[in-house]
Amino acid sequence: MKLFCPYCTKEIDQDTLQCPFCGTSYASETIQLLTEIVKVATEEGATERRRFIRIPKKFKLVYSTPKAFVEHYLSNIGQGGVFIPTNAPLEAGTQCDVKIVLPDGKEEIEVFCEVVWQQKEEVVTPEGISLAGMGVNFLNLSPEDKERIDAMCKEREKEIDKILGRKKS
Repeated sequence: MKLFCPYCTKEIDQDTLQCPFCGTSYASETIQLLTEIVKVATEEGATERRRFIRIPKKFKLVYSTPKAFVEHYLSNIGQGGVFIPTNAPLEAGTQCDVKIVLPDGKEEIEVFCEVVWQQKEEVVTPEGISLAGMGVNFLNLSPEDKERIDAMCKEREKEIDKILGRKKS
């Protein structure tokens, strides 16, 4: 996976804290965010499965399986669903209740979901690492909760635009 300085657009290493070409300094959070953006963009470019854009943002997700109660801290959500990295993904077609705690401090979201795809093992490609896990679609997300997720995605998109120096028209 390639990263580029948002200021001079030259390729930089993922672990750099200062561009060797233009001298721009980065916080480690900036590089992590750029890495997540590139990863999400790469995943979305490689497949047309998604109808909604997903923005990387940390949040808590809880669901239960017949064998366990599972809690994750995730970073990829959209109005249509979420990717859950796990070495024990549920079978496609499995339905489950999911609780999501967004970083907005409001009440948790409870939504019924269906597993639409799974990947049982981590896969390494030239574009990067594709984690083991499952993609779930939200089946009964309320309009209010859709708005909350959309607002979070728009807020994060503004943060990304600011970091990358993009101006919206």
